[in-house]
Amino acid sequence: MAAQHTHSHRPIKAKRNEWKEKSAGVVNARNGTSTARGLFQLLHAQYELNPHGEASFGNAVEECQGGIRYIYGRYHTASRARDFWKRHHWY
Repeated sequence: MAAQHTHSHRPIKAKRNEWKEKSAGVVNARNGTSTARGLFQLLHAQYELNPHGEASFGNAVEECQGGIRYIYGRYHTASRARDFWKRHHWY
């Protein structure tokens, strides 16, 4: 029996919009004023969320995995992360 996917495309769209706003969709993007890095602009303390830590930067799939772990760890859904971003312009 195949695993059922319970996520709709709406959360995927919310995640896509988040990384576009944070990094302009640039893999291994760096923030000149903080340790934020990658598609989801993870801070140094969060690099471990990537499958291979800091070594994952430059790999779009692994950066996405780390970013998704961050979103679900902190907000539990992509939609909640998006709502927070709309109010504060950071997440």
